[in-house]
Amino acid sequence: MTPKEALDISKRVCNAVKSEIAKVVGNERGVTVGMGKDGTPTKKIDAIAERVALEILKEYDVTVVTEESGVVGDGDVVVSLDPIDGTFNAVKNIPIYSVSLCFSKSYRFGDVFCGYVLNLATGDEYYSINGKSFKNGEKIRVSNVEELEEANVLFYYPDKRYPFKRLRVFGSASLEICYVADGTFDAFVDIRLKDGKGFLRPFDVCSALFIAKNAGAKVTDHRGSDLKDKKLSMDERYTLIVSNPNLHEKLLRVIP
Repeated sequence: MTPKEALDISKRVCNAVKSEIAKVVGNERGVTVGMGKDGTPTKKIDAIAERVALEILKEYDVTVVTEESGVVGDGDVVVSLDPIDGTFNAVKNIPIYSVSLCFSKSYRFGDVFCGYVLNLATGDEYYSINGKSFKNGEKIRVSNVEELEEANVLFYYPDKRYPFKRLRVFGSASLEICYVADGTFDAFVDIRLKDGKGFLRPFDVCSALFIAKNAGAKVTDHRGSDLKDKKLSMDERYTLIVSNPNLHEKLLRVIP
């Protein structure tokens, strides 16, 4: 599978998901219909989105790692799928929720060759192939802010006062990392730990991380370690510092 083919599949999947969930966004009251393979409750809107996405992805020779159903298929290409990132926002009709797909030659993040994120509320489309990243077809690049005091940072969750200009959290990690990729924000930080591991799952962030990396971002865990050997598996967890290169070392010095 070529990067262009993966991009075309992503567009097809996301357009289908967007059309189908439009019927329930803001109306389904967050009804829980089961428990996902990741151990979190499955809302009706999650189930609808995943069903539509898998119907299309099953047409291709891929293995899908997805939030609700776990591992589906046995193809050579691994697709990490988050059918709805920002379920709370979707249920409440807050326009920050997305679908994301990450295509890799293996279960290793270093082998990713296509990342795609679609804001299902606004239609804004982020993707990366062939070493470049785009928003709505236009090439994007991270910001060039150099000082922490001037930095606008997305942070899950600050445990002390930090010397940033502004802190925000929006509830859709994939979109938030894309906001770093396009220079809207200067950094994304998630230092949450659960059972000694990070809190974020691969399908939450791997597509956006690939987009940010190819837009010039420095992408590491909270200790500054490279992510290339992180897995796109159900049991993998991530901590993250994603920022423009000017800020990354400074962030590592102030974040425990």
